[in-house]
Amino acid sequence: MSLVRDWRLAKKRYDAAHINAQKQIKSLNSKLTAAQYFLQALRDNKLSDKAHMRKIDAYLDEFTPDSIESIQDTLFRELERLSVIEQRPQMGIENALGDLEQILEAAEALIKKGDVSATQWSQYREVYDRGAYRLMDAGDHLEEFINKRANLEEKLELRLDHAAILKGINQRNRAVHDYLQRNGITG
Repeated sequence: MSLVRDWRLAKKRYDAAHINAQKQIKSLNSKLTAAQYFLQALRDNKLSDKAHMRKIDAYLDEFTPDSIESIQDTLFRELERLSVIEQRPQMGIENALGDLEQILEAAEALIKKGDVSATQWSQYREVYDRGAYRLMDAGDHLEEFINKRANLEEKLELRLDHAAILKGINQRNRAVHDYLQRNGITG
């Protein structure tokens, strides 16, 4: 299982939710503009003026003088809900995952060869630590992003995907650590 591929899928799902929210915002904005136009026409007593109301003809069946304010409130709430699904910032997770995956693959190749050279493994640890720190730093940026409006379903899914990727890294790293302990390799 590729860590980078898993992260790309997680990003793709969140980015699709963001794009979908942007499309919905666009259509809701036009409906909100029509509702505000209807309200203004109601205040100016122009509802019976067909030429004036032609501008929002598509919404006339939906709007009534009694329901227009509640429709407008609903539109405002929905726009606010959708606008918090903001664009995901670039955090460097993909690059850090790619590097870390290469490092883990190199360690797994050493294990397959049965290499117990302390020098090889001390180099591995040094490179792995640098990669892990980069990933932790990028993960901190992701957490900061997710914690703003963390109750959003899309952000919760991104957090769960990220946690699953970290769990996969931990399992692979645990296998390397166990190999080092079994063979008495210190570092």
